[in-house]
Amino acid sequence: MTPLARYFESGISPKSHSLGLEVEHFILNKETGMPMDYELTAQLLEYLAPVYDKVIKEEGRIIALDSENVLITLEPGCQLELSFRNTSDIGKIRSWYIEAMGPIYHFVDEHGYAIAYSGGLPTVPVDDVVRIPKRRYELMEKWFEHAGTRGKEMMKGTAAVHVSIDYDSEADFVKKYVVANYLHLQFSFLSANSSYYEGRKNDDILLRDSIWENTDPARTGYMPYTFDKDFGFEAYGKWVESVPLILVHDGEQFIPVGSMSCAEAAEKYGWSDALIGHYLSMVFPFVRVKKFIEIRSADCMPLEYTLAYCALLKGIFYDPENVAYYYEQAKDCSIERLHEYKRRIEKDGWNACVYGDSSLQHVLHVLLEKARKGLNEKDGQYLDWFDWLVKEKKHIFD
Repeated sequence: MTPLARYFESGISPKSHSLGLEVEHFILNKETGMPMDYELTAQLLEYLAPVYDKVIKEEGRIIALDSENVLITLEPGCQLELSFRNTSDIGKIRSWYIEAMGPIYHFVDEHGYAIAYSGGLPTVPVDDVVRIPKRRYELMEKWFEHAGTRGKEMMKGTAAVHVSIDYDSEADFVKKYVVANYLHLQFSFLSANSSYYEGRKNDDILLRDSIWENTDPARTGYMPYTFDKDFGFEAYGKWVESVPLILVHDGEQFIPVGSMSCAEAAEKYGWSDALIGHYLSMVFPFVRVKKFIEIRSADCMPLEYTLAYCALLKGIFYDPENVAYYYEQAKDCSIERLHEYKRRIEKDGWNACVYGDSSLQHVLHVLLEKARKGLNEKDGQYLDWFDWLVKEKKHIFD
């Protein structure tokens, strides 16, 4: 077994129903629409620091805050990311989010800014946004100037909701990973929340999907072995090993390694858990693997919809019948077919004929119905927000 496969195996969590939530936020000036710059965002982090257990700095600059339940970090365009401790209790996620965001809302409002819940930067061109002074992002930005066409947009012009789920065996991992990719477009469309982009009306309902697929084809989009019959821990690890690493931490600082593959870099730097964590963080498929499965399909959404999304994933992925149902549906799927579904969705929206002979509206109705059956009554109520959207053929931003 390879080092990466062993690492994935160590993530097996029997009987876990936990969700790990990450929410990225734009903080925009109320008058100009410009994102809050690093200097003011650093002041925000200093303001929040007294109620956090740990302040994390890089080259003397504050870049993150950590506590028992919440980790705050910064994305390249100063998007504020809040990551929450894994739990199966969606009510706790709600409470933690409200508690963490309270002082943030106060600070940004006092300084003439507001939190913008949007998947794409709605107000100004990405080229107007200054990247934060972080070495990792500096090296990535240089790489993306030559790999793909939309790297700057990915780094500074997107904000997402990521939800992580656990697996209880390699077989369970395979099923959940395949199903998450199979349903990616459904999750993306249901959570679509990019009415405007770069100051203009946005016509791409799957905007973040399009940006990511064109960021760096070697490391983004669908993981190429997803629907292979022998897919498993080894296959995902094999893909990661083949991808250019861009940069590595040598124990003191990030250094560029360019097109050196992960496998080549590992021969020099090794396979410690810390380095493996870095290797895995340098690929960005729609569904990523660490010691859990990270589903990266959703736009940044207001809290009510974020909780609905958590409930949706909990109801699908922690109900064995739902996993088995969609795994069977995905049996004959391919990445090419999913690309065809995307083209149909971009053309026909709710009426697109996808996933068989059904309209996308009907497909999403079935998805929500199955998710609700996989939840208790309390968690099922969170889905009401999505039920209304599907019934009325509306989007979050409508």
